[in-house]
Amino acid sequence: MVWEAQLAISGKVIRAQSASGFSIIEVLVALLVLGVGVMGYAALQLKSVRLSEETYSRSQAMSVAQDFIERVRVNFNEASKARYVAAASWTGEVAESAPVSCVQTQSKPGLDHFCTQAQMADQDIFDARTHVAQVLADGKMQFSQCDNVYCVTVAWADTTVDTCDQADFADGARTANAHCVIVEFIP
Repeated sequence: MVWEAQLAISGKVIRAQSASGFSIIEVLVALLVLGVGVMGYAALQLKSVRLSEETYSRSQAMSVAQDFIERVRVNFNEASKARYVAAASWTGEVAESAPVSCVQTQSKPGLDHFCTQAQMADQDIFDARTHVAQVLADGKMQFSQCDNVYCVTVAWADTTVDTCDQADFADGARTANAHCVIVEFIP
């Protein structure tokens, strides 16, 4: 609002005008409020990205576990079970190629092209370990017997299959050791 005042000094009329506006304090307070709002929004976006990443990883882990379970169900017998359950099958570096290739691309394979059940188990383990290493950051997995059922454990990030604890919660949120899934099944 503009105000005018007249002041008469020695017969002269002097008009004083004042324009209303914002003081520097008001501007600084407004910038502070805006800054807090922008920081809150940025933190919300960052949390959203992290949760989306975790959901994606969990989805990929479930997909790898389900694929492996289907492979085990097809080839589950005494010879292959020993390979699947052996801890040595799941440790160490993943080889660059399968120990023996059970995948045939010929239109009519001969009798000498078939794999044994143990070789098929080795192929399944190689394929599963290769796939989990490709789709998950620091992904690893293991097949083991859990009580009366079998378990496929898939872990990623800083979690190992040995420290996987899906029930590891604190204050309603998953803790660092919860970057894993355990799928139980009966073959």
